[in-house]
Amino acid sequence: MANSLALKLANITRDTPDPKGATIKRFPDGTPNGILLEAPAWTLVSQLIPPLSTEQLAENLKQACQVYNSLGIGAVRDPIVSRDEVLAYQSLRERGELTVRCQIMFLMPRGPVASIIADIASLGVRSGFGDDWLRIWGLKTHMDGGVEGAALDQPYSDAPNYSGNLYWNTDDLVEVANYAVRRGWKIGAHTVGDSAVRNVLDAFERIIMANPGIKQGTLVIEHGMLAYAEQRARAIKLGIPITVQQSLFYALGAEFLTRWGEERMRQAVPICAWLEEGANISAGTDYPAGPYDPMLGLWGMVTRGTQKVGVQGPEYAVDQYTAVQLYTTAGAQLTGESDRRGTLQAGRLADLVAFRADPITCPVDDIPSLRPTFTIVGGRAVFDPETVLGEKS
Repeated sequence: MANSLALKLANITRDTPDPKGATIKRFPDGTPNGILLEAPAWTLVSQLIPPLSTEQLAENLKQACQVYNSLGIGAVRDPIVSRDEVLAYQSLRERGELTVRCQIMFLMPRGPVASIIADIASLGVRSGFGDDWLRIWGLKTHMDGGVEGAALDQPYSDAPNYSGNLYWNTDDLVEVANYAVRRGWKIGAHTVGDSAVRNVLDAFERIIMANPGIKQGTLVIEHGMLAYAEQRARAIKLGIPITVQQSLFYALGAEFLTRWGEERMRQAVPICAWLEEGANISAGTDYPAGPYDPMLGLWGMVTRGTQKVGVQGPEYAVDQYTAVQLYTTAGAQLTGESDRRGTLQAGRLADLVAFRADPITCPVDDIPSLRPTFTIVGGRAVFDPETVLGEKS
């Protein structure tokens, strides 16, 4: 959302057309109301914000890590990282101040295929580079938008002439992805609506056919929110992992209901169906679009509860053990760290969080209020407000 000064500085007026694949929301008289939907619209304003220095970025990252630690988070997969932000990550790593293990993803730019390929080539690295604290996971791209811009097969419930936007021509995505995977890159594709899921599966199937021996996990669907039975079956047959974010369902439930309607909203984020059908899925939060507190996501997976519109689609709920497993064991599998993270075993990385109540067995309605007693990452207490582990030396 942009205020009137930001709109003025960006020269966004009633005469400004909607950028391709985005919407400038307006008052009845056509004047922009400040709501900018999807990246091509909000970039008109964000590109005017002065960039932060590497040191400022590093300090922000340090503070974010401390907040994550306070909620028991010891590892993240950061899906949109700029080159300047990588320098900030490296700065913290070199100073020993990175208290969350980070796997990072570079965002593919938009533009002509040749330009995107040149940008990938200029990175000079590939997936897997780094160490157990800071590692490059891969590339991130978007096939569609979010709740207001997801590409749907049928029109939006509140906009009968609108069905969202596809950001890629399938042939172009295949060409770019073939270039990337042949040079050692993994790719995660933001995919929300059912039309987007189908188009990404079409592209991924062609990429897999064109690259015999491609490792499972090279191509990942991020979200897969509206994936119906036939699409889920295709993803499973192709061996494509899915990342799910119940926190989005929790936080944006009212928006889903308004824009997609009751039936589509109820079927969104069908975690139980994915699991019963044999999919390889893992859980995250998609912060800042959803809340970063994993306990809210855990509660949402178990109850299908939302912040404003109650329980929706309870048939897609899972039990507490499964929900915890999706955040831990399954998360480590997604990042290629099943041999050293995700379970408490001798010889593995010393990362753990302790609660006064067990998230797996406590009353379901107690889950959202659970807070860690302490958090340990790399054998070091990164959160211990009550000095349960003893005074720091």
